[in-house]
Amino acid sequence: GAPDALGTGLDRVVERFEPGGRSVDALAIALAALFLMAPLAMIVARGVPGLLDLPDGIWAAALRSVSVALGATALTLVLALALVLRGGALAQLSMLLPLAASSLVMGTGLFVVLYPLVSPREVALLVTGLVNAAMALPFAARVLAPAAAQAEAAHGRLATSLGLTGWARLRWLILPRLRRPLGFAAGLTAALSMGDLGVIALFAGDGEATLPLLMVRLMSAYRMEQAAGVALVLLALSLALFWIFDHGGRGDAAA
Repeated sequence: GAPDALGTGLDRVVERFEPGGRSVDALAIALAALFLMAPLAMIVARGVPGLLDLPDGIWAAALRSVSVALGATALTLVLALALVLRGGALAQLSMLLPLAASSLVMGTGLFVVLYPLVSPREVALLVTGLVNAAMALPFAARVLAPAAAQAEAAHGRLATSLGLTGWARLRWLILPRLRRPLGFAAGLTAALSMGDLGVIALFAGDGEATLPLLMVRLMSAYRMEQAAGVALVLLALSLALFWIFDHGGRGDAAA
């Protein structure tokens, strides 16, 4: 038999009352694109001249940013997948809790807790990665939850009848059907982590700066052209990480 949801809501043509029709839609899309693209275009325009005079230490800062982003991405995906598959009210609450506080608030609390125990500089990158993972958790979980629910609804009973449980169920049923949302969630988490300036500003010294912190320090020293070059490098790496993860999730993804 056909799935119950097949064709739901398609028994009649719904009349849409839109003043202006497609012209209004086109104008709205154009304004939204302008709002999003104008700042990026300015970063590119101002950053290209700055590429000729990049500051010392930029590539070390870029490596730190990428390392933190990759660590935060891995942790976020593991936590989000575990909470989504567990389900229940407690898991839902855990996924939403990071929305109640900003990364700066969480970083300040961790600074107060850790300062008597260890030098903040020694754990700067570790704490930054942990907070970035927590802040991205609600968004990653929201991406994964519908796909996981759909996979269980469509194939869960068959998998149970075949005795697929635990790792086998995750390996053969869940993960192949979550490849596309996993890629998107990973790209989103990596991009968010690359641009974070909340925790690292509290913990990092001169040798632990990431790209956003390096950029702000250059701006504070009125080295604006170099700061613009760093901003362009940061933008390029953020977009590259997002594209790599998202494209990897789309390749040969299971339907």
